[in-house]
Amino acid sequence: MEKMHYLYLHGFLSGANSYKGSYLREKFAAQGLALHTPDLNGGDFEHLTLSGQLNIIRELAESLPGELALLGSSMGGYLAALFAEENLRVKQMVLLAPAFQFAARYLARMDKTMLQKWREEGYLKVYHHAYREHRRLHYYILEEAQQYDRLELRRQLPALLMHGVNDEAVDYRLSVEYLQTHPPARLLLLNADHQMIGEVETIWEYTRHFLQI
Repeated sequence: MEKMHYLYLHGFLSGANSYKGSYLREKFAAQGLALHTPDLNGGDFEHLTLSGQLNIIRELAESLPGELALLGSSMGGYLAALFAEENLRVKQMVLLAPAFQFAARYLARMDKTMLQKWREEGYLKVYHHAYREHRRLHYYILEEAQQYDRLELRRQLPALLMHGVNDEAVDYRLSVEYLQTHPPARLLLLNADHQMIGEVETIWEYTRHFLQI
């Protein structure tokens, strides 16, 4: 039987050494397991796209023979679900506040004047938590992401979703909707915001039990 490989996909404006990613990596290591945490910024955050991030995941997956279990936070959770659509080696997913419908939500949340300026000038400065500074981001990320908004997630996989009911960035009802069309999935609602920092121990315990590690 081939080895199961575990990948953690960080969120938007985050990085490979995010708090949750580092915490889970240490927990996996204590079990004698490696948790791969690729940097999805790709060294060029300014031109970040969902397709570019999926290519990074694809390249890592190709270097790891055997089955895959994907863990993802926010945009990383969305990317995990998108990648599982194309790669049948993905057998399990743990999705933390998965940021489904990224483009539609981002467009709806943004101030219309700022959005227009971003569209016209091409770039917007956003605070990047991993770099601890503001970085430019090209508007193309939203244009390109709309094709993924239209993509139906059809693959039925064992999946554990965890979402905070006080999530200010991604409405937990998007995870509820995912369950309605994906019977193998399960959802744990937490009294938490989008970061879920205070729930990392709970996240680990449910993840460990779900993945049977």
